[in-house]
Amino acid sequence: MKRFLSPPEPAPRRAERTGRRTVPSASGGHPTHFSAVGEKRGSDLAHHAGPPALRDSDLQEFLENAVLGMHWMAPDGTILWANHSELLLLGYQAQDFVGRDFADFAEEPEIIHGLLQRLATGECIHDFELRLRARDGSLRWVRFDANPWPRGKELHQVRCFVIDISDKKRADEAQMKLAAIVESSGDAIVSKDLSGIVTSWNAAAERILGYTAAEMIGRPITTVIPPELHHDEVEILRKIQAGERIEHFETVRVTKSGERIDVSLTISPVRNPQGRIIGAAKILRDVTMQKRLEMALHTSERLASVGRLAATVAHEINNPLEAVTNLIFLARQNGDVPESAKQCLVMADEELKRVTHIAKQTLGFYRDTSSPVWISVANSIDEMLAIYHRRLNYRQIGLHKRIEKGLRLYALHGEFKQTVSNLVTNAIDASRPGGSIEVRAWSARHPLTGAPGIRLVVADRGTGIPDEIRRQIFAPFFTTKKDVGTGLGLWIVKGMLLKSGGSIRCRSRVAGSPGGSGTVMMVYLPSEAEAEQQVA
Repeated sequence: MKRFLSPPEPAPRRAERTGRRTVPSASGGHPTHFSAVGEKRGSDLAHHAGPPALRDSDLQEFLENAVLGMHWMAPDGTILWANHSELLLLGYQAQDFVGRDFADFAEEPEIIHGLLQRLATGECIHDFELRLRARDGSLRWVRFDANPWPRGKELHQVRCFVIDISDKKRADEAQMKLAAIVESSGDAIVSKDLSGIVTSWNAAAERILGYTAAEMIGRPITTVIPPELHHDEVEILRKIQAGERIEHFETVRVTKSGERIDVSLTISPVRNPQGRIIGAAKILRDVTMQKRLEMALHTSERLASVGRLAATVAHEINNPLEAVTNLIFLARQNGDVPESAKQCLVMADEELKRVTHIAKQTLGFYRDTSSPVWISVANSIDEMLAIYHRRLNYRQIGLHKRIEKGLRLYALHGEFKQTVSNLVTNAIDASRPGGSIEVRAWSARHPLTGAPGIRLVVADRGTGIPDEIRRQIFAPFFTTKKDVGTGLGLWIVKGMLLKSGGSIRCRSRVAGSPGGSGTVMMVYLPSEAEAEQQVA
């Protein structure tokens, strides 16, 4: 027989008139009624389709023990019947639940009143989430569905279905908290599948690496890995697939702008509910500044050691320098010395004075007390180039000078010579045999402040400096001349220039570049006297 469920009927007489049977409710309180409609016809249909015919007692047992929580309510919200699952969900006995207002069990009773008003208009309620208070005082999240049972134009009863979603809510809340932590993290947090395709990309990843989530999700993670390190990603994916965790792996990544940054990676496997590894979660921390601080600390320690050594050297060479100076003085007084030799002795005496001065100011551990003087730029450059004349001839390097006529500079003479000496020495070392060096100087003004001064340029057509090396040439102890270089020349020059308000820049092209290879060092030196006059 095919059965149709109907709401509780308080009047058995109507049940007798309509042929309904009344089955006692196991939940207590009100009975449950079922209708037998067209039993013979239903029996015939059962042979062809639909569920098997059930006795009233079978159907009642089915409803009482259904996993889904169910109850009937009167139009005013009074509970007329509830099954075992709903009672178990909230921890009540039937006598403590049936007969009470359903709003009494809601965290916000006004919500139930609002739902009843909607049901009274004939509206069905679907997937409405609310919290019910259990007997022990705890609150349970449930999904509430209800449909009205009208009688004529009036609401007669309400059939309600309740599903416990507390665990899902807790999981959702945990997921939301985790998502909030990921989004607010200062470290980049990225996930990818086992093919290396990005599946998530947080705000810190956008800030650190420059790509937005929309740009990266769906793209390979190798987008931010330098080409020469792509083999590292293959090894990382192999370890992840084996279930291994990678901690504090220091490497390099490339931002959207092309900048390379130092990073520390921690990578963990991601598993699905069945425990199968489906991807990896990666935490990326930008340690570029930390690396720079470590390098600066290391450099300062080396400078301190060099400073102690420099103080010792300056003290020890002072006596022999003084002796050589005296010998040169005596030689100049000798009337038998040819005039050409005397000129060489004058130059040697000048250079000895400069050596003495440099020894004292090595690495900035000596305060220069000398005063600026007017310098003939052309004469000073000629004096320095004369010292390197033999080296230039030996390597057959051509020298071209273009010095503005009458160009003068008010500055420390020793520091100007030291600047020219360092730039010319580097140009000679970088030039190939048969190459050429160009030295130019002209009056100029500072591009930002407009302060008067000169522009000095030393250019060579040597091998050029690659970009990754060019960024480091002004750092202390950095050198590509392993046998003879100390890595201090350009660092000292830059320090002297910055101290006086000057600047130094470098442009370079390597072999294969349009126009050929070579390096151009551009120096701006302010003229202190003219700057002071302009201020006055």
